[in-house]
Amino acid sequence: MTDFTTKAPGVYIEEITPAGPIAGAGTGAPALIGVVAKPPADAALGTPVAITNWTAYTTAFGSYAASADTPYAVRGFFDNGGTLAYVVPIKDTTGVDAALDALTRQSDIGMVCLPGVVDPAVQSKVITHCETMGDRFAILDGAPDPTPLAQGGTLQTQRAGLDSANGFGALYWPWIVIPDPTAAAGSSATVAVPPSGHVAGVMSRCDNTIGIHQAPANQVVRGAVSLGYALNDAEQGVLNHSNINAIRTFPGGPPLIWGARTLTTSTEWQYVNVRRLVSYIEASIVQGVRWAVFAPNNTGLWKGLERTITEFLTRIWETGALFGATANEAFYVLINDELNPPAVRDLGQVFVEIGLAPTRPAEFIVLRIGLWDGGTQVSES
Repeated sequence: MTDFTTKAPGVYIEEITPAGPIAGAGTGAPALIGVVAKPPADAALGTPVAITNWTAYTTAFGSYAASADTPYAVRGFFDNGGTLAYVVPIKDTTGVDAALDALTRQSDIGMVCLPGVVDPAVQSKVITHCETMGDRFAILDGAPDPTPLAQGGTLQTQRAGLDSANGFGALYWPWIVIPDPTAAAGSSATVAVPPSGHVAGVMSRCDNTIGIHQAPANQVVRGAVSLGYALNDAEQGVLNHSNINAIRTFPGGPPLIWGARTLTTSTEWQYVNVRRLVSYIEASIVQGVRWAVFAPNNTGLWKGLERTITEFLTRIWETGALFGATANEAFYVLINDELNPPAVRDLGQVFVEIGLAPTRPAEFIVLRIGLWDGGTQVSES
């Protein structure tokens, strides 16, 4: 700002830089909370540590250990296209509360995993954390179960204990089978590991190559050679109805993530990509309109907010993330006197209403096939 105290009285021009366009917030790195082979000192337990590759992980926490699922999850994350993760070492599940508290101070988290933990009471803490923060998503492991459809069985009981009204978590099943990295060279030994770390890698891969609006399904689980349970179509239909995301193999193909549902009965938040897309849009707008805080609360501010948010959402629509032939069909931005009467403005508040029509995955492709005798088709007008 120009110092006018040394200027002669008169009229001067001072150009200012207008608020720039909203830059999309990062989709966030996963936090993997769990037991490690080489735990740090007690004072460092529950502290997130940024890890960018497998070598960095082994340097910080050691390699594999019989009682630790975390290293398999971390390796699976990087093998599936992940580039940055936060590892939060704990001694056992009693340390989950402290780990989640530490993550409230970490702003660039987009996913939270508890590799190998299948206790719904503990997993529910992760869901609550994600719901409270509003900018992250829980990726949870389903319990190994030889009878996955049995009511009262391990998996169905676990599912009954999990819920996220607004879709901030998803459950994946079964466990995946990978070559045993601890086996002797040349061995064909395998080991079953929880899928959450691999799924987090797939989500990161989709985010980076297509966009967060892409449902993280029909995607190869790299590193997996088979599955702990081979589902058929009827069984998966039951699990899908219960919002349990299946991992499946089909003839001649590798294991694929074959579900994209969240742990909610709410139609609005039923799909993983919709929940994560809306969270991304919310975080981006919050980050991108901070310039408006403390600005004069008048129609000039309102128009500036409307213009900035509309420009951002138009770019989101152009990527295919929002459904509509035109931008007006895909979203709206409303800021007016009705939303902001004098009583609201007197409190120093501004309300903006935003409507979105996110693109949802096509779970069911219906092919209508009939028999035709080859004769002339007759159309009636």
